[in-house]
Amino acid sequence: MKNILTTPDPVSSHWDCPECGGTGTLSPEICPVCLGAKYIDLATITNWMLDFMESRGCDRAEIDRLRTESPDPLTLTFCLEVCIALK
Repeated sequence: MKNILTTPDPVSSHWDCPECGGTGTLSPEICPVCLGAKYIDLATITNWMLDFMESRGCDRAEIDRLRTESPDPLTLTFCLEVCIALK
């Protein structure tokens, strides 16, 4: 019997833009987040999620701490769901 590595897949380096849904446009305008590219990189998705959490009223101190830690988007998604559930 061989040992099988069970590490998760690496986090994607290109994400569908959450603002336009990967279309590159918002109505007739070019999407201001991805600038029409349809995809965004890891740093951009992280900043977008932190800004979204802030706009939803999540704790400012927690968001500032997350900004310094640079967590992956999957962790941020979990934090966002917990924040919204507690509200």
